[in-house]
Amino acid sequence: MAGTGAAAEPQSDLITMRNGDIHNGRVAERLFRMETLLGSFSVPAALTRKVEFSGGGRQARLTTRFGERFVGSFADQQLTVTRVLDTLLPVQSSEIAEIVIASRRSRQPRQPTPDTFESYAGDLFSGRVATTDFFLRHAGGVRLIKRAEIHLLDTNLSDADGLRVRLLLNDGSELQGVMPSHRISLIDRYGNRSEADIALFSRIAFNVNFDARAPSENYRMRVAASDRLQERLRDGSPGPEMVVLRGGAFERGDLQGDGDSDERNPQRIALKPFAIGIYEITFDEYDRFCRATGQELPDDGGWGRGRRPVINVSWDHAVAYSDWLSAQTGARYRLASDAEWEFAARAGSTSRFWWGDEPGSGNANCDGCGSLWGGEKSSPVGRFRANAYGLHDTAGNVFEWVGDCWSDRFDAAPDDGSALLKPGCGVRVIRGGAWSFPPKEVRSANRWRDFQARRSDDTGFRLVRVLNAE
Repeated sequence: MAGTGAAAEPQSDLITMRNGDIHNGRVAERLFRMETLLGSFSVPAALTRKVEFSGGGRQARLTTRFGERFVGSFADQQLTVTRVLDTLLPVQSSEIAEIVIASRRSRQPRQPTPDTFESYAGDLFSGRVATTDFFLRHAGGVRLIKRAEIHLLDTNLSDADGLRVRLLLNDGSELQGVMPSHRISLIDRYGNRSEADIALFSRIAFNVNFDARAPSENYRMRVAASDRLQERLRDGSPGPEMVVLRGGAFERGDLQGDGDSDERNPQRIALKPFAIGIYEITFDEYDRFCRATGQELPDDGGWGRGRRPVINVSWDHAVAYSDWLSAQTGARYRLASDAEWEFAARAGSTSRFWWGDEPGSGNANCDGCGSLWGGEKSSPVGRFRANAYGLHDTAGNVFEWVGDCWSDRFDAAPDDGSALLKPGCGVRVIRGGAWSFPPKEVRSANRWRDFQARRSDDTGFRLVRVLNAE
């Protein structure tokens, strides 16, 4: 289920200047060169979709027609625009706000691109890992791991001993440990070669791209295309990825009898169909709202932005974002109700956690859940298995604001699953637990509360999209 509103393909290149001038024509340069933290990358202009400049210099984000991103410094100080009736127009890169490239033919030779690279700086591109062997020091000793054995490689922090990583292997097993040596050689689809520190990458996915597909930020997604929904904003950019849930009856609360008093008594709820975010709202998504509305960017705690869940936002900030997104898309977005959130988090389960009654290891980001990030900081969204409904990080990572006012018991909650509202409500429900909390607090039934004006490094939010008039 795809949203509408994508921008039409331009007939000529559009160069928008910082002073508001717009030039139509054709950029004469055949290659655009980007200097990134990962190295130097040259991308054919014919395979470029857009270059967006930020700040007052040549810092830019280049997006390709394959959906790739390169983030860094635009190396060409001057570009030349050819126009039909006028002479050649030289433009300084530092004076450009945006370049949109019209579709054109390319004879670029196709390179093998089985792997995907995602960096902390915001780069996302396909290529091939040329390094064949990786050494990992873990609880069982030192192991040599072949490139062909690895599905996903996630990184966290470097210390004196090396880089801390998590490996998901092709046989389904998982290893965590330290890579003493962590340089990697790679080749992208355009033939650029680079040798970079693996610590610059948040994730590398091996043998996941086929037939020149666009790279993905989630190779653990298990949502059928018919159940996915993603609206377009006014500028044609994509909104949050949602999954459509059919609703129905379920029982919420402490089903085991050993939970907290505010989880009692269990309540049977019948819900209408709704769509909910596959992920928590990320810094990328929230920062776009801030830039568009002049809001202050929230602090990231020094952990990085990009695909990490936005933190240090109040309940009011979350509502403001949902209202802005509604205006941008023409659809109605809002915070989930307490009941909707638990229905989506349980995903049909009646156990303590959506995966079972025991916390296990590596199922979530919490303090004591055995993850690469637990007890230290948030992880990028989608780094753990999705539940049966396709949602990631409903257990742990960050608490999520919901629409309800706080109540010590379920007795006062509406039985139709809508949010509990009170006059003068200043304390709201937060759900899901967080990276800094123990396993007991990431149970599906667990409820916490916070002042709606408070901002914290362990709290973010996820949105619902309304499917029918309420």
